[in-house]
Amino acid sequence: MNPEANVGDSAVSIGRFDGRSAVVTGGSNGIGRRITRSFLDAGARVAVVDIAEHDRHRGDERVLFVECDVGDPAAAAAAVEQAVDAFRDVDVLVNDAAAYPDAALVEMPVDEWRRVFDVNVTGPFATIGAFARHRIGAGGGGAIVNITTGSVKSPRPAGGAYSASKAALETLTKVAALELGPHGIRANVVSPGYIDVRGETDAHVDRASDELRASLVSAIPLGRAGRAEDVANAVLFLCSPAAAHINGAVLDVDGGSLAGRFTLEPERA
Repeated sequence: MNPEANVGDSAVSIGRFDGRSAVVTGGSNGIGRRITRSFLDAGARVAVVDIAEHDRHRGDERVLFVECDVGDPAAAAAAVEQAVDAFRDVDVLVNDAAAYPDAALVEMPVDEWRRVFDVNVTGPFATIGAFARHRIGAGGGGAIVNITTGSVKSPRPAGGAYSASKAALETLTKVAALELGPHGIRANVVSPGYIDVRGETDAHVDRASDELRASLVSAIPLGRAGRAEDVANAVLFLCSPAAAHINGAVLDVDGGSLAGRFTLEPERA
């Protein structure tokens, strides 16, 4: 049997989301775009919170686009409230929006450093607060998934702001799990490794060179780059009843790249 067979069609098998509504920040491009589509395919309505609208979302009555820079915490909280007003109820929050300008620590301007933390930490803090207040008022329940990165555990040079901010987001998620768990609200993390999002994004499609992509894949035991649907499937699982007793967890979606050292060429290994 081919282990890759139908890997892109597994969202529906995770569970249906008919009658449910989700907020996805950064839902217009990359991983967020695929998460949005997977929720739609599973029957949910989705509020996409982003600075730009994806053309294919236009005219879809199941999609509410909220133009918002989540680095502004007041705007981020208001975006969740707008989704609640439009859908009457929201029971899923996915924080995928991110900023990640690369720079060495001795060269990075303080305002760029702060911008990364505003988007990657303060924005989710604001959306989580707005979402939790809504869910508690509605009687509890709901699921939060924050998207981080394998760089939390394996940082890279020039990625200090991004790695540190996502580490903060993982800790924030665990605190949310502790504080909101008594209300039936679960908070978890999906931590992707190298994900090739070409075909899922209109932004920064040439960010990585072919040489860099090949180097990243060489460090993945499964021997391939991750796909956006791999991350989306993990998100839908954590938001589904199948994950009802999973709270405060970090789910790595990295093909095993963080399992240990993997440096030998396949022939030598």
